[in-house]
Amino acid sequence: MRFIDEQEIKSLITMEDIIDTIEDYYLNDGEKKSLVPERLFINDDDNSALLMPSFYENYYGAKLIGIAPGNAAIGEATLRGIFLLNERKTMKPLAILDARTITAMRTGAVSGLGMKYLASNETSTIGIIGTGDQGWSHLQAACAVRKVHRALVYNRSVERLDSFVEKAKREFPSIHFEISEPETILKESQVIITTTTSTDPVIPYDGKVDLTGKHFAGSGAFKSFMQEIPDAIIKEADYIYVDTKAAFSECGEMITAKTFGHSEKTVPELKSLIQGGKNEEMKGKTTIFKSVGVSIFDILTAKLVYERLKK
Repeated sequence: MRFIDEQEIKSLITMEDIIDTIEDYYLNDGEKKSLVPERLFINDDDNSALLMPSFYENYYGAKLIGIAPGNAAIGEATLRGIFLLNERKTMKPLAILDARTITAMRTGAVSGLGMKYLASNETSTIGIIGTGDQGWSHLQAACAVRKVHRALVYNRSVERLDSFVEKAKREFPSIHFEISEPETILKESQVIITTTTSTDPVIPYDGKVDLTGKHFAGSGAFKSFMQEIPDAIIKEADYIYVDTKAAFSECGEMITAKTFGHSEKTVPELKSLIQGGKNEEMKGKTTIFKSVGVSIFDILTAKLVYERLKK
């Protein structure tokens, strides 16, 4: 059994690969081959420990991660952990993968699918609030599903922000990157991406900005007291989608959405979005896709890496 680190994972698969894999899972009844138990979620003061098991086809996987939001202030990674991939029948361990990389890439891919089905086909300007691992994976995902020409970027840490923009300019030379403020990001972007663990909304909205045709991809808030997208935007949204119904109990946005009449019965999941295909009714609408993570996305990504490695 071997350890597959970040560098090797990224050498074996691309963001496009993961987007296609998750999309194919829902289009071809992948759920019939899977078992997704509830995850174990333990709070330790501000930190969280998660154990996320999953079964798919001939594989059993278990992701063990720790999330420490305070690490951002000291220049450390917010998320760390491992993903253990096993043979399903015998439970024989096959590989250990860097869970930080798996998590970032699959989360970006899930939001990318939200962008693919909800964001305007004419999207050329995106805004990113939060420039950690998730900010980078969401940039990759946006570029995988839309022709991005301009990206407005914001982060509270100037050091992290500058490093992100320098790397982005090297990796995506055809895109014009601008360090911007959240107010400008909301006003000028067609897709607004939030990847922070903020307890207060990171998008300033006073009702004066026209939200027509804007898509919001929120993936940072994963606890009930965290919320990146403000109440007013949630209230004005024409359509809201989630990756899983668990979002209604796990994040501030969807708990807030309940107060505006949304519920597990009225808000569709990613599965419905993909199986329903691109809907012309979404054109010109304000949309939100909120993700909190599902373990099946982890094992789909880990399986893809492992099978590429064996070739």
